[in-house]
Amino acid sequence: MVIPRNLSMTAAWAVLILLWCAGPYAQADTVGDHLWIWGHPAGSYNDGFLRPMKLVSTIEPVAAAQRMGLKNVIFVRYNGQPMPPFDAYYNPFRKLDRVYWSLVGAGGGSSSAEREAAFSLAEKNQNLAGFILDDFFYEQCEGSAADPLPSPRPDRPLCASLSPAQLHALGQRQVRGRKLPLMAVIYTRQVKPGARPHIAEVDQLCMWTWRPGDLKHLEANFTALEKIAPDKQLYLGCYMYGFYESKPLSVALMQRQVELGYQWLKAGRIAGIIFLATPNVDVGLEAVEWTRQWIHNHADQPLPTRAGTDQGIPHPIFPPRSQS
Repeated sequence: MVIPRNLSMTAAWAVLILLWCAGPYAQADTVGDHLWIWGHPAGSYNDGFLRPMKLVSTIEPVAAAQRMGLKNVIFVRYNGQPMPPFDAYYNPFRKLDRVYWSLVGAGGGSSSAEREAAFSLAEKNQNLAGFILDDFFYEQCEGSAADPLPSPRPDRPLCASLSPAQLHALGQRQVRGRKLPLMAVIYTRQVKPGARPHIAEVDQLCMWTWRPGDLKHLEANFTALEKIAPDKQLYLGCYMYGFYESKPLSVALMQRQVELGYQWLKAGRIAGIIFLATPNVDVGLEAVEWTRQWIHNHADQPLPTRAGTDQGIPHPIFPPRSQS
């Protein structure tokens, strides 16, 4: 490119920057920008899922994210903790790029007071980029999309923590002058047409395979989710522990789900991968260490967000990083 001679150096740099930004890769995200860790307060699993293995975790969510090499956290209240207001608890989270905070906590519990406290927290923190609805549907979770729910009406609307009308109202609320995305958890068995009234009112879905044996159907289950939610941003949830039987997950199964997710991320089929969870990070699990190493090897790889794929599928639009 030729810069006119009468153009000042400052103006010349401005021209170069504008031309660069107008290119096909105006913002080249890395793989790490699309990786998240699911967070709970320290020790959340000690008296439950980790107890049969006699494992004890003491790590806090942000420290766990840093140990894994991650900068995005989806935080979910567990057993009612932390209690609102959340401002003091949130202090360490301010160093992260993006945080989602729960409007529906672990087990599907929610209250208007909890939701109001979450919106208040978001108003004060630029890096709080969205909200998560955990254990959202009150339906059987183990199994696959092809397995019928135990109901005489397989097409009935699914029972959930909040009604479609409540979701619609939450989705219309503005935070810092804009609407933040709502992400709902959906388990593979819950991928049913009856979920559509609720899906219509959220922006994103994260799919989870509760029973490790069902990971053999991961591709079919994800394809089924794409069919019932064709216009939603989709995320793949990857357990780093076998919660279904309260025992370690094999490295082979960890590798299967992560490598499939990586393919889908590069193809633009998913908006991110979520690893669960922070209270598993410091208890010596092989699947966690394998994941940490995978993140280390892949996080810095470029992933252009404006580029289409060979199939013409555009990469999704992602919440902006914190500028604070």
